Amino acid sequence: MSAIRILYIDDEENNLNAFKAGFRRQYEIYTAISAADGLKILENISVHIIIADQKMPNTTGVEFFKSIVNIYPDPVRILLTGYTDIEALADAINHGDIYRYITKPWNDLELHNSIKNAYDAYKTKIDLRNKIAELEKTNNELNRFIYSISHELRAPLVSTLGIVNVVKMEGLFDDNEYWRLIETCSNKLDYYIQKTLQYYK
Repeated sequence: MSAIRILYIDDEENNLNAFKAGFRRQYEIYTAISAADGLKILENISVHIIIADQKMPNTTGVEFFKSIVNIYPDPVRILLTGYTDIEALADAINHGDIYRYITKPWNDLELHNSIKNAYDAYKTKIDLRNKIAELEKTNNELNRFIYSISHELRAPLVSTLGIVNVVKMEGLFDDNEYWRLIETCSNKLDYYIQKTLQYYK
């Protein structure tokens, strides 16, 4: 399995170094000392998880996550905070901007478990999207198949009904039960084919 890629953004270099020292053997870690530097990394590296400090110069972690959620919707977002602004955090969680928050100073085991759970959430989201794409592809292929088969069936059927009409015009229809049977069966088959086409349109 490829390494879990994590971007950690914090304006305190000591925190960045501590995070690298504690988790570099387990994860592929990228660090940024500002939100702007974090954006530059996101432009070039596809990460699975973004961890950001709440209190940074020029922006907060919550504001940063809100600003990138539409551009980079896939990475799971974890907020580190040295204080608890319950209202702001609850709002961010409810709007899907962050997966969860962890108070500073962090506990290594708690943070490790949060990263593991966040990566599981990331994989679930990607797997679901891939399955939906596969289902849409299969459905489109089925529609094309049904449409093609139905038209291939209708072509000889229309010819058969045309012959039945010629027989009627020649006055040979009423006295021949086989022509009646051919007409009845052909009309039934034509009805089901048209219903099938309508269903898959």
